[in-house]
Amino acid sequence: MPSRLSVASEVYFVLYRRPHRVRPNSCCHRYRESGQLATMVRDLYQCTAGDLATQAVDTVPADWSVAEAYEWLSENGYDVSPVVDGEQPVGFVEIDELSTAPDGAPVSEHRQDITLEEIISTDADFGSVLSALYDSGFYFLGGRNQVTGILTRADLNTSPAYIHLYDRLSLLEEGLRDLIQDKAPNWKTNDAVDLYHDEKQDIERRYQKAESANIALEEIHYAQFSTLKKIVAAIDPCWEACGFSSGDAAERDLSDVTDVRNAVAHSNLLIENTGQGLMEGRTVTTVLDAYETIEACIEELDLESD
Repeated sequence: MPSRLSVASEVYFVLYRRPHRVRPNSCCHRYRESGQLATMVRDLYQCTAGDLATQAVDTVPADWSVAEAYEWLSENGYDVSPVVDGEQPVGFVEIDELSTAPDGAPVSEHRQDITLEEIISTDADFGSVLSALYDSGFYFLGGRNQVTGILTRADLNTSPAYIHLYDRLSLLEEGLRDLIQDKAPNWKTNDAVDLYHDEKQDIERRYQKAESANIALEEIHYAQFSTLKKIVAAIDPCWEACGFSSGDAAERDLSDVTDVRNAVAHSNLLIENTGQGLMEGRTVTTVLDAYETIEACIEELDLESD
């Protein structure tokens, strides 16, 4: 089982190096060119359990002792591994379970059966993967008689997850810009929008730079995502169009999206803590909540219509 690597380069670079790990799905999408609304076909990159999972799975022989299995799991940084008799899977062991077992006991006495609850489809989409990993920290690909891969929460820190999220976030961000331009074109002077002076200056500076190069769009296209969040949460027609129940709900939910967006944009760890619930660092719970918000907004804004 190869070690899990966090993304250490910009998403565009990773996308160039590993295009085979994602599945494109075309949809119509809008963009602005020289101030005019146009249409183009955009590839949306799908990410499945098979894309994320570790494919070459190391195993624990059934005739090992608890001590041997525990030491091997610890040295390799594994929380769980299939147990095999020859090449036949006969179950799995977890390091937490072995930590309290007698060292000299056969590991086979402390294995658990691989049931349907521990198996995930190779084709499970990213949303289904997040929901599954919210419920359990690991899954096997394949079946009871053949394990072809293992999926854990740590696998969310790999390239396919970043590429997929980058694509979904880009789609949402562009949609929010168009929404604000349509519903709140006076966002800079609207008293309901509490923008910092430096925040406005930064937008104006980037707009002027683009204007001097004769490639300027509307000023809203030079606002950071955190600024888009402020505007949407402050303007009733904007948060209503996104399907939020209130401006406060928009502020709360889009704050989680901003956190995930920053991790993806800067190639930081997406999952900082592989535990679950209210724990220190970003967990699968935070990412799942953010992803559900992203998908709900995309659907409400009808950003994937033909």
